[in-house]
Amino acid sequence: MRAHVFSTTGRHVLALCLLLAAWALPAAAADGDGARRTAPLRATLLLEHEQASPWNDLLLAGLERARRDFGMETAVVYAPSGTDQGAALRKAAEDSGLVLVASDGLHEALRNNAANFRRTMFGCIDAGVRAPNIMSVTFADEQASFLAGAAAALLTKAKLPGINAAATIGWLSGEDTPAMRSLFSGFAEGAQLAAPEVRVVQAVAGSFTDGETAAAKTSGLLDAGADVVALAAGAGNPQALARLRAAGAYLIGLDTDQGSLFPGHVLLSIVKRADNAVYEIAASAASQRFRGKEIVVYDLANGGVDAAGLAAFLAQAGKGAPESIGRRVGELRRELENGSIRLHSLRARTLCDCL
Repeated sequence: MRAHVFSTTGRHVLALCLLLAAWALPAAAADGDGARRTAPLRATLLLEHEQASPWNDLLLAGLERARRDFGMETAVVYAPSGTDQGAALRKAAEDSGLVLVASDGLHEALRNNAANFRRTMFGCIDAGVRAPNIMSVTFADEQASFLAGAAAALLTKAKLPGINAAATIGWLSGEDTPAMRSLFSGFAEGAQLAAPEVRVVQAVAGSFTDGETAAAKTSGLLDAGADVVALAAGAGNPQALARLRAAGAYLIGLDTDQGSLFPGHVLLSIVKRADNAVYEIAASAASQRFRGKEIVVYDLANGGVDAAGLAAFLAQAGKGAPESIGRRVGELRRELENGSIRLHSLRARTLCDCL
């Protein structure tokens, strides 16, 4: 897999590309039995930053699995927020058979440019764009955050070290986006249903890469009385987590199971299977039966999202954590899965119906 930052190429790079293209021509020549070999599908993943984060790690893992299973040629291109992301997407579309995007700025670039590359397949992850050459996977992650909010509200009333009398839980977002608003809405709704007297406080760092601001905002949540905090600040989470550790507070993780980051203090994690989303789109493209126009929704029922790690936390916490937390969250999960509880997503149903 190759990774690079999008930039304008010079004439010497163009000459090198032409040379490599000429060298690669024999790959399409007929083999011994007369059958023509075809070049492998090239898949490019566009990311907004190179900093490690659970979200990026999932996307990269899904791409690597697709490379191994389908013999794809894969590349990663970094197109930071504030740069010409449309130009980065157009360059990837010219060079690739499949282009994958999974962040707000790149979703917009996809919506605005995909119609000009009808021979290129696109994968849109964490948002929906309905068009013949786009397959989307989005998440009903408000379901998982609803369970997290319920568990946090119940925990803040328990007699555990680090739990204070304020009956307050907190949420930190990296940016104010539709996906983050939907997650927080589910979190607050779950808390209100489980324990109406519990207060929910929220902060926004303004960036998914600004660890210093994320840490400062976390301190503000702790000062407001929060003793359980959901960290959804992307690459800013490690510095925010350091503040939780120092305070002995409790963590709710996002994207992957974060249980090992702060043993005994990770209540649960809101899991989103972005790796499976990349793989499912790549499998569709590799099969030559690309599911354009389709928007797949990952939810609790199909395992695309989850609230993971609560049982392990309760086992570690021992007698101090009421068993009723696990029972109540289990009841709420079943109600979500069978439709007895219906949550309103704050995501746009689609960014575009470009049929």
